[in-house]
Amino acid sequence: MATLSETIRLESMRQYGFGAEAMKALKVCTRCGTMAAATATFCKECRARLPQETLFQLYRRRHGVCPECETVIPDSAQFCPQCGCRVRERSK
Repeated sequence: MATLSETIRLESMRQYGFGAEAMKALKVCTRCGTMAAATATFCKECRARLPQETLFQLYRRRHGVCPECETVIPDSAQFCPQCGCRVRERSK
């Protein structure tokens, strides 16, 4: 169960467009960089076809993310700073 401060932190991140949940709801146009809803197929600015992966999926492919709580972690981390889950080091 999340503490009150954790609940407030997560809600604030969601409200201001930060964190994993916000990133899961967005795509980025590879042609012009415009943000779009994850459900969108075409960019509203340049009409290019949007990628299938969300901003979170793109980020997860390029950076370390805890497999349990999806907190961003350094590539060399052995444990998640958020939940304490043991994570394997990523090869460089």
